[in-house]
Amino acid sequence: MKPYRQQGLAAWTVATLLLVGVTGCENAGSTLGFGSFQTGTIAVAVYVDRDGTKTPTTFDTVAAQIKLDLKPAAGGGALRTGTADAQGLVRFERVPVGEYAGSVVSSALGDSLRVGAGDSTVVTLAPADTVAEVIVRLEYPEISVRAARALVPGRRVFLRGILLSTIQTFRDTTVHLADSSGFIRLTRAGFLGSTTGNNAGDSVTVIGTTGTRAGQPVADIARIVRLALRPPPIPIPVSSGVAATANVGVLDAALVQVTAALISDSATVSPDFRVRASDGSGTVDVIIDGTINVNRTVFVPGRSMNVRGVLVPNGTGAWSIKPRDASDIQLN
Repeated sequence: MKPYRQQGLAAWTVATLLLVGVTGCENAGSTLGFGSFQTGTIAVAVYVDRDGTKTPTTFDTVAAQIKLDLKPAAGGGALRTGTADAQGLVRFERVPVGEYAGSVVSSALGDSLRVGAGDSTVVTLAPADTVAEVIVRLEYPEISVRAARALVPGRRVFLRGILLSTIQTFRDTTVHLADSSGFIRLTRAGFLGSTTGNNAGDSVTVIGTTGTRAGQPVADIARIVRLALRPPPIPIPVSSGVAATANVGVLDAALVQVTAALISDSATVSPDFRVRASDGSGTVDVIIDGTINVNRTVFVPGRSMNVRGVLVPNGTGAWSIKPRDASDIQLN
């Protein structure tokens, strides 16, 4: 079971405020002439930082079922253990005044999440306090694209980079991502929040699950958060022979450009359109997605073309170039 709920932080904030409003301080024995023994409540709010901004945003979600230990700040074992409710809130009530530290029970996080902030924060519950509040941020460790490609399938990963293509481009909702270490496809991609569009070059963060498609690593069920608009990415100039092997796989998912390639064949592979071309170094297939509106009759043998596109494996050891739109194709 996932240790978080898909619930926005607006409800989480309201719930936290309600906690502050209803929690009281007890002064048992204060009317008997003895020293007061005061207690209060320590309220802990736990959330998952899903966009990597390290602060609560509308893209983040509350964390339910996470277990936390309350310990003396000076050290020692757990005094109490609490479990976050459906709003990601843990309440330790009737706590004597003093200094305490909370600690997330690591076994509740699985192998993907980690504590980003708030864990082991010293909380001072003073005599005048009715409540002491703590916010715990859980996060997915950020790794490079190269590191993500090397992981076994099934691991949750947090990536940061620029988009080489957009969700709107291909009918299979595949998107290509690049960072300084390499390239990777985002499969079954979508947005976090209400974003409905993106642009090639957007700076983004991505949460996905490692997997494979057509023999190459992917980040599956990828959820994208757009951070900023950047200039369009520049394709890597390659020969048609290098494109056909993605430089022996090194350029899998990269954005490339081949120039002066002679068309040898074309055919409809419904709903897509395949063009075969070579600049003399080897033949590469250019797969024009069915979503791209082009005049297919102009791709005749002997005609030269320049083409940009992302490299996609076919599962048999070869790669195809997939143009992102009609402007990626120039016939000479």
